[in-house]
Amino acid sequence: MKAGRDRWRGQQADEAIEMALVLPIMIVIVCGFVGMMLELRAENEFQTAVDLAAQASLVPPLGDQAGSQADYTYAFSHTLNPARSESGYLIVTTPIVCAGPYLEGAIDLNAQGVPAPVTCTAQANLDFSQTPISIFWFWSIRLSATADAYPPQYRQCQTASGSASPFQC
Repeated sequence: MKAGRDRWRGQQADEAIEMALVLPIMIVIVCGFVGMMLELRAENEFQTAVDLAAQASLVPPLGDQAGSQADYTYAFSHTLNPARSESGYLIVTTPIVCAGPYLEGAIDLNAQGVPAPVTCTAQANLDFSQTPISIFWFWSIRLSATADAYPPQYRQCQTASGSASPFQC
């Protein structure tokens, strides 16, 4: 009877040692997956904010730089709102900047008749230092996003060269 009890206690000791070895590894793996999920979600949210800002830059009339800047800045800041999202650990380091001939009052068409896009770029750092993930994910990740938006056909009423085009009004 005593030998059976000792074997049972030996099995419990083995299980406790296995748990002590496996549990920390499992915690690190789970935290790594959670950190990667948060990183991908923040990266997606950041790219979406830049994409929407590029589209918003085309809303004002041709050549209205102030209106375009106000629209793309508003779209970017309200899409990427750290106060009301899980991206509170996303810090914008280079604000959104958009450039293109449309913003300057021109529609430049290439040989195929496709207008030049408005290109928007922004950069941010992803910092987990304020989250429990920072125990295992203590470095910062630099994100950079670029988006192109093409003026719709109804906005393509003139060309910079003045040549005849199917988009000319």
